[in-house]
Amino acid sequence: MVTSLLTLNVLGTLMLAATIAAGYFSPHGPGWMRQHFLLALGSTFLLVMGHSFIMFFLIATGVEMKAMEKDGDWGDSFRRRIVGMKARAFPLMTGALFLAAANFILGGGAHTRALPALVHEALAWATLVVSALALRREWQVLGDNNRLISEAASRREDTPVPGRG
Repeated sequence: MVTSLLTLNVLGTLMLAATIAAGYFSPHGPGWMRQHFLLALGSTFLLVMGHSFIMFFLIATGVEMKAMEKDGDWGDSFRRRIVGMKARAFPLMTGALFLAAANFILGGGAHTRALPALVHEALAWATLVVSALALRREWQVLGDNNRLISEAASRREDTPVPGRG
């Protein structure tokens, strides 16, 4: 599951880089805008989907581990670590989500000349940088999350089930 989620963001980030490159290096003819738009649509779709799915995955695994912690009367160590992981990842992921969406929307403004192209260009580079940083952070946090899941599973196996002797 984690590999699939990270793959979405790797593909989205690479596709965003290709979209930026197409904006600079493709011949600006009649088909250029179509190509640039389709690449932008694909990269935005993958980035928004990937970051959102990772957020939901972390929320869902966190809820499950908190329930296991409460049922097993293990204290609050898991809850604190889960909150810490989310605090490290969510701000950057949210920023990447918003930048990807804003960049796509403002690309339409640049195309219609309602907005200077330089604004769209600067936002595209900012989106690429933040997406790459978010990808790195997601890689770290999902690794930490997997280790936490393994720890909870082993602790669950060691915890006696009430009613069974």
